[in-house]
Amino acid sequence: MKKQIIAYIILVLFGFLYANASTKVYLIHGYGGLGIELKEIQNAINKKGFVSEIYSYPSLVKDVDSIGNILFYKIQKENFDTVLFVTHSLGALVVRSMYEHLDSLTSFPFIHRIVMIAPPNNGSPVADFFAQFSFVKHIIEPNINNITTNPLTGAGKYPIPTCEVGLIAGSIGGKKGYNIFVKGDNDGVLIPEQTKMGIEKDVVFVKSGHIELLFNKKVKEYVISFLIYGAFKTAKK
Repeated sequence: MKKQIIAYIILVLFGFLYANASTKVYLIHGYGGLGIELKEIQNAINKKGFVSEIYSYPSLVKDVDSIGNILFYKIQKENFDTVLFVTHSLGALVVRSMYEHLDSLTSFPFIHRIVMIAPPNNGSPVADFFAQFSFVKHIIEPNINNITTNPLTGAGKYPIPTCEVGLIAGSIGGKKGYNIFVKGDNDGVLIPEQTKMGIEKDVVFVKSGHIELLFNKKVKEYVISFLIYGAFKTAKK
């Protein structure tokens, strides 16, 4: 009987602490994005009672590591107890880069979950193509090298998150994709299977292009589902 009472008290205390914990969702756009493309997803998140912010950054001017560093100190300064992320494309690498600053001695909110939409976690064959040409690199630097498939200098160099990760990738589901110049299934920019890191808690493929994913009704449902439950269970896969 005493054990049951103690267990009940612990549950009540845990519930009280969780209810009073401050939580924020950061939405991070992709390469060349402005942030407004994430507004529909943000509105859906806010309707569920979350506090959220679309973090806009100059992806065509500043490199991933610099952006991640700025975001890290911004979040640290805001001092929430728990943070969650919804990222599109390059935004996933921005969040991954922040893990370079995390260690046992660093004061930082608990990173609970990340929903990655079309993340170039292992790079993009499109970036590989453009990175060959120095004049193109000069125009679209500094991040073109950061999203190549090179495991040493490309997207694969960034730390793997230690939190719960949900992955949403665009896919046609056939032998060809949206971009005829990319071999096999693709969302126009990425090959679906190459978006995985291998640590994802849940993965879902949606028939949609790279940018169009952000305006897909099913994607919005998946995002909310993972933020709340840690799984894509509120929409049909």
